[in-house]
Amino acid sequence: MPDTGPQPQRRVCQRDISEAAGVHRTTVCLALKNHPSISVATRARIARLAQEMGYSPDPMLSALASYRTQLRPRAFQGGLAWLVNTAGDFPWKTFPHYIDYYQGAEERARFHGYTLDVFDINDQGMLPGRLPGILRSRRINGVLLCPQPKAGMALDFPWEQVSSVTFGYKLANPCLHTVSATHHRNIVRVMRELRARGYRRIGFAFSRPHDEGTDQNYLAGYLAEEIGYAMRRPAIPPFLTSFRRECAGIKAWLAKYKPDAIVTGEFKAFELLKEAGIRLPGKLGVACATLPSGDTRLAGIVEDSVRTGAVAVDLLVAAIHRGEKGVPTHPIRHLVEGIWHEGESLRPRIATGEEV
Repeated sequence: MPDTGPQPQRRVCQRDISEAAGVHRTTVCLALKNHPSISVATRARIARLAQEMGYSPDPMLSALASYRTQLRPRAFQGGLAWLVNTAGDFPWKTFPHYIDYYQGAEERARFHGYTLDVFDINDQGMLPGRLPGILRSRRINGVLLCPQPKAGMALDFPWEQVSSVTFGYKLANPCLHTVSATHHRNIVRVMRELRARGYRRIGFAFSRPHDEGTDQNYLAGYLAEEIGYAMRRPAIPPFLTSFRRECAGIKAWLAKYKPDAIVTGEFKAFELLKEAGIRLPGKLGVACATLPSGDTRLAGIVEDSVRTGAVAVDLLVAAIHRGEKGVPTHPIRHLVEGIWHEGESLRPRIATGEEV
């Protein structure tokens, strides 16, 4: 008989673990998914056994299970909460990005078999401890936090009872899993688009609270790009005041420093500058790094907030299925790329054959 050599070792399967643990295979399956229906002690024991026995999921079977799950009609799973903090009469519905977050989240929640209900922690009559009871009674065990009114906010809530995901950087405490636009990359993309059109004296015009609400990622991207390009400090000091409140201030800043282009976070800059008597794109080019949509004459980056809301729900539902509740020990930030919008506020690019 020819020597066929050593035979490949048989893959350890969940049946092997169930026999070693003395439990049903379903218990092993749920425990390895960290399902909350299995006790913490049992989950830990099975996870330890699986590691000792060298168990790893079969990637082909996992892909098949995922495919079958996608084909299966979504049964009602329960509810998710869209938790808003209207402290100081914060009008979250006036922010188009936040409305789009909600729209994308609601559509994606429905796809997964969940409803998405709005709760305001500052509603009249919302006594301390009442909201968690309402969520439990409605089978809501996942929370999406609408962006907070301002940067550096803290929010007291029984996080250990729910899975949670927030948007952006305004919530300082607790530090939760976060979904956000790629603010830094967006500003860099805008800067490079401006340079591809021959602009060289580029100014930065953002309201300070807006930039601080993104962990100063916009200003950081601008400064890094300016320093990297000219190998010196920016020639034009940033204008860190709102266009809408300081129209005279922006005109004085433009007259004093004479930028040939500005990058801004004011998505109504085209109309505001036109009202101030500044024609675009004349001597001045303007691009916005935080456009809510492409329905504008202003060039810049559309943040794709609807998709950001959908991504947040995907992450939240996955956390619910894994039984992950409470403040994460190692919070993760998920970034969603924006989309370039050409608009009418910049002169054409210089043909070089290079990609931005």
